[in-house]
Amino acid sequence: MPATITADKLWQFSLQLYPQVKPLCLQWQDELGVNVNLLLLLCYLEQQQLSLSSAELQQLAAQLNNFSAQFTRPLRALRKNTAIAAVTAAQQQTLKQALLQAELTLEQLEQQLLLQHCPPLTADATPLLELYLTQLNAGSDTDSDTLAAQIIDLRQAYQHLSQHSG
Repeated sequence: MPATITADKLWQFSLQLYPQVKPLCLQWQDELGVNVNLLLLLCYLEQQQLSLSSAELQQLAAQLNNFSAQFTRPLRALRKNTAIAAVTAAQQQTLKQALLQAELTLEQLEQQLLLQHCPPLTADATPLLELYLTQLNAGSDTDSDTLAAQIIDLRQAYQHLSQHSG
């Protein structure tokens, strides 16, 4: 793992990029099964012109999926269902905020786990986003032109970040 990629750098990159691409990330999460933290890592790696193989990406996604299935996704589902809780509106808001804070903590932990389990990276400009979406069979039920345009939008967002932070 190159010393230049730290959990803090990835988290800061994510905090800058995510607000710009949140609707797309949530759409892909809901419709394609994308893990947003893995997606953000892949954006970061592409921006840094680093890469990993298809098999390494698949293994990383599987390891993250186990943690996410056990912790992050159930908590997210619970947060989304606070409206059915038999509590006042103020209590419901307090509950939702507490669950959101816990979810953000889990998201940050997911990123740390990704970096912990990340294999050695190669200096290569491999299109990791397409590789990941292909592994999820994203193109099968989705209009490929729409998906290609969304990938371009996502890349433009993180390239814009690097131009204005450098």
